[in-house]
Amino acid sequence: MGSGLFDVVAMTERWVHTRPDAVACHIDGRRHAETLTYAELNELIDRTARALAGAGVGAGTRTAVLVPPGRELVAVVMALFRLRAVPILVDPGLGARAMGACFAEAAPEAFVGVPRAHLARVLLGWGRGSVRTTVAVRSHGRWPAAEPDSVRSSAAELDMTVAVRSPAVGAGVGGAEEPALIAFTSGATGPPKGVPFRQRHLAGQTELLARLGALTPGAVVYSTFLPFALAAPSMGCGSVVPRLDPRHPERSDPAVMAGSIAAHGVTGLFAAPALLDRLARHCVERDLRLGTVETVLTAGAPLPYSVLQRAQRCLPAHAEVRSVYGSTECLLVSAADAAELTATAPATAHGAGTCLGTPLPGNRVRVIAVTDDAIPEWSDDLLVPPGTVGEITVAGPAVSDPYLGRPHDTALARLADEGGPVHRMGDLGRLDEQGRLWFAGRKSERVRTADGDLYTDQVEPVFNGLAGVRRTALVGVGPAGAQIPVLCVECEPGTSRRERREIVERVRAHGPDLGEVLPHRGFPMDVRHASKIRRPLLARWAARELGRGGR
Repeated sequence: MGSGLFDVVAMTERWVHTRPDAVACHIDGRRHAETLTYAELNELIDRTARALAGAGVGAGTRTAVLVPPGRELVAVVMALFRLRAVPILVDPGLGARAMGACFAEAAPEAFVGVPRAHLARVLLGWGRGSVRTTVAVRSHGRWPAAEPDSVRSSAAELDMTVAVRSPAVGAGVGGAEEPALIAFTSGATGPPKGVPFRQRHLAGQTELLARLGALTPGAVVYSTFLPFALAAPSMGCGSVVPRLDPRHPERSDPAVMAGSIAAHGVTGLFAAPALLDRLARHCVERDLRLGTVETVLTAGAPLPYSVLQRAQRCLPAHAEVRSVYGSTECLLVSAADAAELTATAPATAHGAGTCLGTPLPGNRVRVIAVTDDAIPEWSDDLLVPPGTVGEITVAGPAVSDPYLGRPHDTALARLADEGGPVHRMGDLGRLDEQGRLWFAGRKSERVRTADGDLYTDQVEPVFNGLAGVRRTALVGVGPAGAQIPVLCVECEPGTSRRERREIVERVRAHGPDLGEVLPHRGFPMDVRHASKIRRPLLARWAARELGRGGR
């Protein structure tokens, strides 16, 4: 890492030479698990890279990847890095229309996918006008389908079928400025946006990630966030590639997760708060302990204190739990450990927001006055006094390039500064006297009443601790500046209709008067982590309910 260049292949090859027989990957399948040593993984990457290169994929080739979790996904992504191609990663859970928009923005030159993905590509026109090379992967995972005629030809290595219409050849810039990866935002609060990364961005992310302690050589890492699962072998870890349906992560079987963690002796666990809660509930109900786990990292949304408490009941006493804050555009910003979350839980329950911990070294976090307008250049006049809620901004080594083909969104999210680009997180928060960052909610989701703005994460935790409440969501109905605040309430699973009425009345009687309280059977959640509430959808639902006279 001394050169500042993130080279996942070179980092992996280090372990190939020094620990060829050590486990690089445990791959959970539907019927059995497969183990790959570093030597076996290297051979798999070699074969896959030759097949892709034979199809015309080379340095700089933008390559869409739609392969479910498994050995094929590991092989394809690692081979693309080896070829210096640029993988394009899109969540299948976004839906066909949103995925099509993502591919239109990213303009892939090559498309690597399982047969069903190719069938969708042909029928829906994904990448039409840009894709010149197609590679069909015969997956043994969760998406079986007949191979479409449009990509059928002679079989290449690794059960890959290659149909080349014309060479897809690109040229990398080289070094730290070389393009490395294109990812898309989750689309939880707007359309998914393409985020391009260079090698130096991934280098910055890797260095920040190493500070969190989970990815140390010899660790066994189970990650429900697939990029971490793919990166772990490069850092000397045995990575568990879990059996997940990326279209519906919230449906992951906690029994399968717990069994895999026990079978592989997992020491490092990475899971979004919703999946960690699902796993913890399963273990607590059955008095199971995840006895080998030493470190838990959670990200994608703030970690509720109730979920932390539940998780600690099934972890060893010495296990460390850290809630990591960041975004696709700036993956790792700050981290709060269990002690901080426990110490600040009373303040959170009284409306102070959620503690996000201290910014990680290398990141410069500043809070500016709230505005929905673009800000071309940085000025210290933008700063708010310490303790005041404003918009969180970050400058640091992991801040990505501007969005693909979205100059308006880029103008709203970036400021030019002499020290490098400053990213506006779109999150509201504050810095306290100890330099810790506190989260107040998404800027776009603040409720703008005639009496002033209300922030979701300063209101919802006040009610989330009430008996029978699983979670709440604050939304606004009506025009900005005159919105009616509405608190939507989701009760614990299995709650009867009578109990729901009692819980709603308990919420109404607790804390400040919010105007309206509406019960909801199950909040819409983001597709990536199943942890972010899609409040814009809830706001439209609440408006309909109030229009019908519902309370």
